[in-house]
Amino acid sequence: MTEISRSNSRGRWLAPMLVLFAGAIAYSNSFQGPFIFDDNLAIVDNPQVRSLDPFRFPSTIATTISGRPILIFSFAVNYAIAGLHREIYHITNLLIHLACALFLYGIVRQTLLSPKVSDKQSASNAPILAALIALLWVVHPLTTQSVTFIVQRAESLAGLFLLATLYCTIRLTGGSRWWGVLAVITCACGMATKEIVAAAPILALLYDRTFVTGSLKDALARRWKFYLALAATWLLILYSLHTGLRGTMVGFNLGISPLDYARTELNVIARYLRLAFCPTDLTLDYADWPVAVHWSDVSWEGWLVLAVAIFFAFCLYWRPWLGFLGAWFFLILAPTSSVLPIKQEAAAEQRMYLPLAAVICLVVISLSILVQHRRILRQLSVLAACTAAIALGSLTFARNQQYSDAVTIWTDTVAKRPNDSRARYNLGQVWAKISFSYPANSPEAQAAERNAQQQFQIVHEMDASVSGVVFALGESYERSGDSAAAEDVYTKALLQYPGLASDLLVQRGNLRARRQDWTDAKADYLAAIASTPTDIEPHYFLGILYQQLSDWKNAADQFSQTLAINPAYKDAAARLQAVRHFAGKTP
Repeated sequence: MTEISRSNSRGRWLAPMLVLFAGAIAYSNSFQGPFIFDDNLAIVDNPQVRSLDPFRFPSTIATTISGRPILIFSFAVNYAIAGLHREIYHITNLLIHLACALFLYGIVRQTLLSPKVSDKQSASNAPILAALIALLWVVHPLTTQSVTFIVQRAESLAGLFLLATLYCTIRLTGGSRWWGVLAVITCACGMATKEIVAAAPILALLYDRTFVTGSLKDALARRWKFYLALAATWLLILYSLHTGLRGTMVGFNLGISPLDYARTELNVIARYLRLAFCPTDLTLDYADWPVAVHWSDVSWEGWLVLAVAIFFAFCLYWRPWLGFLGAWFFLILAPTSSVLPIKQEAAAEQRMYLPLAAVICLVVISLSILVQHRRILRQLSVLAACTAAIALGSLTFARNQQYSDAVTIWTDTVAKRPNDSRARYNLGQVWAKISFSYPANSPEAQAAERNAQQQFQIVHEMDASVSGVVFALGESYERSGDSAAAEDVYTKALLQYPGLASDLLVQRGNLRARRQDWTDAKADYLAAIASTPTDIEPHYFLGILYQQLSDWKNAADQFSQTLAINPAYKDAAARLQAVRHFAGKTP
C-alpha cells in the first residue's frame, strides 16, 4: 500500500474526510424514501415517539423500538423537530452511519499504530488501510437496510454505541481514565438501544487481551473495575426484554427449537457472507426463510460457516488478531443468529451492519500483508480497492432508489422471494393505499385495486396463516364495487377461521348494512355477540343499525352494553346520549 507519513497531518484528516464524502454521495438519494413496513407501527402510529420522555408511554404491543428508550428518544427528537416529515429521519440515519464510519476508521488506525501491531511498514500504512476499510464499509450496499429503512436505525445506532465503546476502551488503555467513563456510558446507551451491544464488554476485553496486554489475566488485573462496570450494563437488556413485550417475538416458546434455529442460522449466515462479497441480490424481507429441521437441511455453505466459526475460535489462541475479527463477526450476530428463535425473522440483512466491518477488515488486512513487499502490487491493490468502492457505491445508490418508492421496494422483494406471503401482503396494502389517492371508481383507482386484489388473492391461496388478508381482500372487493365477492370471502372465511368468527361476522354485517340489508346485518351482529359477548364491536354496530332504523330503545341498550365493556369508548357515549335525546322526543 502507498506509504503515508504519520506526521503528515494533512493526510491524516484527508482520509476520514474522503470516507465521509463517499458515504454522503452513496446515500445522497436516500432522503425521499417513505415510511414502510415496521416504520408505520413503530413510528407513524406510535405515541411513544410523540414525547421526548421515552418512558411516558409504556409499550402496549411489541414493535421494533419498544423497550429501547434511547432508540425511542432518537425518534422522538426527530418528531419534535419535523413531525412526520420523513427527510429528517433519513438525514439522522445517514449522520449516524457516517459517525460509525469515523469510529471504525479510528479503531482500525489506532490498532495498526498500537505497539503490539506497529512496525515501520504498518505505521506508515495505518491511515490508508483504515481509510480503505472505512470507505468500503460506508458505501457497501449491505448497510442500506440499516440506513435507508428508517426504523432499522435500531441497528445503526446500536452499532454507533458499540463502536464508540470499543474506541473509548482503546483510548483508555493508553490515556485518561475518563475514557473508561465514556466507554461505560456509551455501552449503557447501546444496551438501551438494541441487544446486539451485549457483545461490547466481551469485545472490549478481547481487544485489550489481543492488542494491548497479551493475556486475559493481565487485562483483568489492570482494569477489572472497568470491565465489571461494562458487564453491569447487561442489566439494561433485562429491562428491554421485560418492558418491550418481546415474549411474542423472541424466545423458546415460539414453536421453533433452539437446535432447529441454530441449523437455520448456519444457512442464513452463509447468505449474509455471500451478500458481503456479491451484494446484487439484496432483499427487504425473508419471512419465507425455511427452518432447517434436520441436519440434512443445512447446505454445504452452512457447514462451511460452522467450520469457519470453529477455525476462528482456535485462532483466539493461535492467531489472536484473526480470532478477534472472528469474535467481532460471530458475537455481534449471536443475539439474533444463534440459538434464540426470532418469530418470522430468521434472516434480516440489517444484522450484518457491524459484522460486515470484520469481513472487510479481514480482506483488506490480508491483502496488505500479501503485497507489503512489492510496491507495484501495493499501488494496484489501492487502485482495486478504490474501484471496488466506486462499484459498491453505485449499487448502494441504486438500492436507495428502490427504497424511494413503496411499490418498487415491495415489487422487488416479491420478485426475488415469490413465496414470501408477508411481502405480497404488504405490496397489496401499498396498492390499496394508492387507490385512495385517486377519485373513487376512476380508472387509476380501479387499476390499483386490481393490483391489490391480485396480491391478496395469492396470499389467501398461498398461506392460510395470514388471516388478516381475508379482511384486506374483502375490503378491496367492496371498494371496487363487487360486494357479492366481498361477502363470499367473509362467508368462506367463517369456516376457515373459526377463531375469527366475531370479527368476520361484524365485517360481513357492516357490508350488508351498507347496502341496507338490515335483516341479514342484524343477524350477523347477533351471531357475533353470541360468539364473543365481550367484544364491543358487534354491540356498537348493532346499536348503529337500530339507530338508523329509529329503534331508539334497542339502540340505547346496545350502546349501554358497549360502554359497560369499555367505558372509555367516547363515540358510543355520544351516540347513547343522542338516541336518548331522540327517544325523549318520541311520543
